[in-house]
Amino acid sequence: MKYSIVAKDDGLTRSIKRKIIENIEGDYDEANPDIVFTVGGDGTVLDAVRKYIHLLEEVKFITINTGNVGFYTEFLPEDVNDIINKRCNMDNIISYPLIEFSVDGKLNYALNEVVFSVTHHLFEGKIKVDGTDLMDVRSDGVIISTPSGSTAYNKSLKGAVVDRGLELIQLIVIAPFETAKGRVISPLILNKNREVIIKPLSNYFDVSFDRNFITYQSVENISVRLSNKKVNFLKNNTQNFPKRLKEKFI
Repeated sequence: MKYSIVAKDDGLTRSIKRKIIENIEGDYDEANPDIVFTVGGDGTVLDAVRKYIHLLEEVKFITINTGNVGFYTEFLPEDVNDIINKRCNMDNIISYPLIEFSVDGKLNYALNEVVFSVTHHLFEGKIKVDGTDLMDVRSDGVIISTPSGSTAYNKSLKGAVVDRGLELIQLIVIAPFETAKGRVISPLILNKNREVIIKPLSNYFDVSFDRNFITYQSVENISVRLSNKKVNFLKNNTQNFPKRLKEKFI
């Protein structure tokens, strides 16, 4: 087995990382791992997925929570010995789909969500779904999230929390400026085969996705859809979605 570790930098996390390196059977290979350990919170998981986006078909992620929320983290520090001693079923996998979005043909991916906005101004654009003109928007932005990302920024905007295993995307228009002639429909849940097309009318706009940030200028077309790419996590059988919701939010 070849493995790598992506970890945040604090005392507990460093001690867990050291314990894994000293005791796990396998070779440390940061370039081409079979297993990627993440030690931290959800942000660490997002960073690890971004780092190994080109290897998602080959890599499994083992996620250990030393952060705050930890919706993507399946294990706790006290589970590390079981992982090291192979008391976990390595074939017990849960997979989460990514969003793929293209800005004038340049493709990128997000595990949580992608947000289109303009600093200090309203984001203006036209939104189509599968070629149908759906709505014109003037708002603080547009967010499109995955099911696994529905508990993040999407939830803060009163979007629906989506059960894991469903394949869909959720679109929210953020703080829309509505008039009698300019109405929006939001939140909007779309099945995995739908394609959202956004034609931005703002000359400059920002795109944020999974702790990444890009500013674009003079863009003609944005397309967003659920990707066939998925992230594979080793699953902890003592955890389930309703239990995690209760622990984190209720």
